[in-house]
Formats: sequence, C-alpha cells, structure tokens
Amino acid sequence: MKNSVDEMKRRTLLFLSLLSATLTVFAQEAQRSQPDSSRAPQYELQSVLVTATREARPKVRVPYAISVLGHNDIQRGEAALSLEEALAAIPGVVVNNRYNLAQGDRISMRGLGSRSAFGVRGLKIMLDGIPLTMPDGQSQLNNLDLNSIGRIEILRGPSSALYGNAAAGLINLQTQAAADAPLRVQPQFLTGSNGLRKWQTKLSGAIGKHNYFVNVSKLDLDDLREHSAARFASINAIGRHEISPQLKLTTVFNYYDSPYLLNPSSLSQTELANSTTATRFFIKQQAAGKKLWQGQAGATLKYGEAFAVTLYGLSRELLNPIPGRIIELDRSSGGVRSVFGKRFGLGNFGVRWLLGADYEMQSDARREFVNNGIPREQVGIVEASKMLALLQYGPKLIDQKEKVFGLGPFTEIELAFRSNWIATFGARYDRYKFEATDRLLEDGVDASGARTMAQFSPMLGLTFRPSNALAIYANYATAFQTPTTTELSNQPTAEGGFNPDLQPETLRSFELGVKGLWPEKHFEWDVALYAMNLEHMLIPYQIQNASSDEIFFRNAGAARNRGVELSCEWRPASQLRAALAYTFMNFEFTDFVIETANARTQLAGNKVPGVPPQHLFASLLYEHTSGVYAELEAQWNAEYFTNDFNGPPPGSNVTRSNFSNAGYRTVDLRLGLSRSFKKIGFDFFLGVNNLFDERYNGSIVPNAQANRFFEPAPERNWYVGGSVTLP
Repeated sequence: MKNSVDEMKRRTLLFLSLLSATLTVFAQEAQRSQPDSSRAPQYELQSVLVTATREARPKVRVPYAISVLGHNDIQRGEAALSLEEALAAIPGVVVNNRYNLAQGDRISMRGLGSRSAFGVRGLKIMLDGIPLTMPDGQSQLNNLDLNSIGRIEILRGPSSALYGNAAAGLINLQTQAAADAPLRVQPQFLTGSNGLRKWQTKLSGAIGKHNYFVNVSKLDLDDLREHSAARFASINAIGRHEISPQLKLTTVFNYYDSPYLLNPSSLSQTELANSTTATRFFIKQQAAGKKLWQGQAGATLKYGEAFAVTLYGLSRELLNPIPGRIIELDRSSGGVRSVFGKRFGLGNFGVRWLLGADYEMQSDARREFVNNGIPREQVGIVEASKMLALLQYGPKLIDQKEKVFGLGPFTEIELAFRSNWIATFGARYDRYKFEATDRLLEDGVDASGARTMAQFSPMLGLTFRPSNALAIYANYATAFQTPTTTELSNQPTAEGGFNPDLQPETLRSFELGVKGLWPEKHFEWDVALYAMNLEHMLIPYQIQNASSDEIFFRNAGAARNRGVELSCEWRPASQLRAALAYTFMNFEFTDFVIETANARTQLAGNKVPGVPPQHLFASLLYEHTSGVYAELEAQWNAEYFTNDFNGPPPGSNVTRSNFSNAGYRTVDLRLGLSRSFKKIGFDFFLGVNNLFDERYNGSIVPNAQANRFFEPAPERNWYVGGSVTLP
C-alpha cells in the first residue's frame, strides 16, 4: 500500500512539474511573439447574460453561484460521451462517469443527486427551454447530444423558487448557433478504444429570418466491460424563426432509438481483485440492460423580453430487464411553461418583476414480470443485438397506471437601489399529485392509491457591487424534491401501488459568495461558501442476501452539508489559458436511525455515502494561431464511503476497506488541429484519457447488497476523430 501511495505521489509531482514547465515555456513564447504590449489581449468586465434565472440577466447581478461554459469548452477535442467532459471544471458539481450507457452519468451538485440509481436526480435539467426532467424529478439524458450543445449554464444551489422539484440546482443547456450561410454540412467520425465508433452529420443554415440546426448521429460501443455493449441513433433539431422584430418562435425536436444498452452492474472489492472488466454470470443471464425509444418536441413563443410561453411533449417506450425483474414502461409526458417580466421605476428603486407558472403531467403504463433470463447455454454467446429477444418472462408482478400532475406558480422581484445594491425576493408554490391505478386484480388485492405532495419555496438574495470588477452576494433559500414514481413503486414487499411511508426531502440553505475579475492580470475568480440542512433525505439501499439487485429507498431523519467552492481562470497570453476548480464538502447525517437484525443503530455523525469530500480540477490549454491546440486536464477525488454505516454493518467482520472508494488521480490529454482552406474547414483531434493508467472506480452504488458497491473505470484509453465543414 505504501509503495502504491508513493507511486501516486511521484506521478502527481511529475505532472505538476510538467504543468509548471509547460506553462512557463508557453508564456515566454507567447510574450516573445507579442513584443508590443498593445497587442496583448485586453480584458474588461462584461455583462455576461444568463437565462438560468428564467429571464436574461447579467451574471454579476444574480445572487446565485452560476458558471457558464461555451461551445469550445464543451466540444473542442472531446468524445462527447459524458457530461463529465464538460462539467469537471465546475466546482460543486461531481459527475460520476459510470461508463455504463444503460445507467447514465450520476451527477451530484453540492452532494445532492449522488443517491440516483439511474439517470439524474435532484437537479433540474433544461434543453432549449424544454425540461429533460420529468414531473416526478427524474431526468433521463438519453436524447442529450453533447455534439450539438453550444452553451451550458450551471446554477449551483437550491432552485425550487424558480423551478420547483429541484433541490440541488439547475443545468441549462442550449443548442449551438446555426451557420450564417444557407447550408453548411459537417460530417464527423470518431473511433477509439473499447470498440468505440461514432458517426454524425451536422446540417445548419439561415434562410431569411429563419435558421435551423440538425445533428444526426449513431454510436456503437462494444467491449468496455463484459456485457456493456451499446448502440443508439439520434436526431436533434432546432429552428429559430423571427415572425416580427418583437415576436420569435423556437421549435425543438429530439429523437432517440437504442436497440440495446447492456448493463454490466457493480462489483465487490474481491471481484475487482480478480478482474476489473468481468461481469457476474447472473447479470449476463438476466440480460440486464435497456431497449428504448424516445421522441420529444416543443415550441417556445417569445415576445420581446416581456413574455414567453413553451409547450412541449414526450413519448417514451422502455424495456428494462434488471436482476429479478423485467420492467416494461410506456410513458407520455408534457406541459406548459410561461413567464412574464416587467421593468419599471418606483421612486428611488429600479424594479424587475417576474411572474409565471408551470403545468406538467406524466403518464406511465408500468408492467413488471419475474425475470427468468435468457437460456443458460446462450450466456456469453448470443450477440448483443439478439439478446433481449431471448428474454424469458415469468409471472406478472405489477400492472398499473401511474400519473403525476404538477402545478407551480412563482414570482420574483428584484429591487436595485443606491446604484450598487440589488435585493431579490422569490417564491413558488408547488403541488404534485401522484396516482396509481392497479390493473393486476387477479391477485385479489387492489393497490390503487394516490399521494399529494405540496411545498412553498421562498428565497431571499442580496448583491453588492463595490466596483465594476467585484460582486458580493448572499442568499437564503428552501427547496424540496419528491420521490420519483420508480422510487415510490419499488417496495421491498413487491406490492403494487405507491410506498405510503416515503416522503419528499426538504432543504434549507444559506450561501455567501464573491465573483471577481482582475483585468490587469487577466484573472477571473469565483468563491462560494454554503450551509445546507436537509430533512427526510432519500437514501437508496438494497436488501442483503436477496436474489435481486433492485434498489429501494427510505428517508433519513436529517443531514447537513457545509461546503466551499472555488474556481479561477488565468489568461497570461491570448494563446494560453489555465484554470483551477476546488470543491470541499462535509456532508453528514445528523439524525438517522436504522433498525438492524439485533438493534436500532443511530448513524448521526456518519458521512453521506457516495459524496467525495474534496475534488480538485486543473487544466492548461494552448491554442496557436496556426490552429494547433493542446489541452491537459488533471483531476483528484478524495476517498469517500459507500454505505450509510461508513464501514461494516453491526455484526459483520468484513474489512473496513471494503466500504470506501479509494481516492484517485487522473490526467487526460487532448491534441488537435483546426484549419480552414478557402471555404472548407478541417478539424482533427486525438484524446488520451487516464494518461498514467490509474486503477480507480469512477462511481459507486450506495448501500449495494453483497458489498458490490464499485463501478470500475477503464484503464488508459484513446480516441481519434475528424470533421470536415462544407462549404
């Protein structure tokens, strides 16, 4: 163990030395190439507008921690397979890349969301004004195409006063701008380790007062781990239309089709010691994975900066075999979002008033069966594309109709006074109704029922700008998140209907932050400190010694998180950029009693599992005027616990190290060349992830049975790609 730690330290020191030397050389070279100081980049404090607050506002006036990523931050030299590639640089945000397309990334913000069994929980995620988050709070990112995204705004901290069922914050994504020519075509191909192959073609252009952007893509991934193959095709399209100088219409369409996304599941420390790429026979025999189809469309009509209304709808069909069960889900969802804003003067005050309401609905037809798996003689032999057709259905367990209706009116008032003070007051009232209609009546039990959950969410914020280069803010906010329909339906008793004991979790938060810019040194920085108290926190768990890997949920009494977020960016020359982001979190239970076989155990003082207490990100980017670019990124995640007990449960003699995910360091490298010849553009790039071949687990499953917490990340891997832009 000591040798391993020494080796990691040696690698870290080597990387830091390399980073320092490279930075020095590039800075000296950049200075030599610009002997006239007047040619150096000139930096001014500019009002970066953000729309995450439901109306375009200057970032420096907003009493929230908000980060903004541009087109190059998201797409430059990236494989665009995981949000981790873009969000790693954002403090307070941890993207656990599960390297499992069936489950998707686990995204947590200030520790919230780390409990998600699949998809994203605790966050509101928007794409071009349309929610990717369902009314019950679950976000599915299957139709999110990172190769189409031109901008991401991240609001860190409670956002229920504006968005309702979202305790952790908001990720607001916007499709990239269309070309200014009638037609521009950009085909791209990507290949790499683990059988990665990705094809895509972008079509965009502007015709009169209308412009469009379309991206068609297809992906194949074969052998990241045993039983991890994936295939999907997608179409993402957006049209922007100027009906009049004041009236604008935006239309959005997304299509996603996947014949298979296989799920290799998690492993224990003992299993990892044997192989980091193996998958249990039981998982393969159960054909764990997904087959799904999804279509989503919407339209936003906007009148100036005063009024906007969005209408959207979604249809989704899912086949999801998991160990023990086969789940079939047909979903339709949709809603209406509206907002009205007005600015006026009131005595010595400048007033901005926001008023709006959201209505959303979700209708699921859920059927669940005993999973008898595929024939044993086909395990490890049948092709991934044919596996799900061999599934053997057992008796039906659940057949029910689930509906969710949500209504949330909200308002926000901003008062500007004394030229440099801004006060913000906001509030929202949400009411969600969950209904379950049992259609499996031959068992003699009608498990139909309904749950109503309501919450009032106020916020207060204050911003002080002592100068044009500095903004200090503070806010107090409350937030909540309901259990999802899946969490309500998954009951250890295997009954239909909804769990009557599961409650929404609620949150109170206080935050203090500073945003600053040092123009003479081309240095920008952001610091946020916060304290959050949670009640009825939703915690995932599995039943020990069960034949199923199904995940259930229970409420903890209370928990709290104290954290610090720091980010900075320095541009010593126009061709060079260095960035640093640091996150500290102390997330622990303050009241959580668990009944074990022998006694009741109080877990107050234990750390919340799945939340790394520290995360550090550093990057160095060099862009030459010739089109050559190189970027080096390094991350460090501290060790964190995998279960509520922070070690072996009472009565267990399993070694403590089996219940924590070891800290790890990774370094990624990207190289590329982007050039244009006449009207034709070329972009070639190469990426190497995990440059020093670190052995680590990218994610964990909290409270997993049989101590199978760990989801291993791949060893050193690479990808190479290129695109051509015509004309």
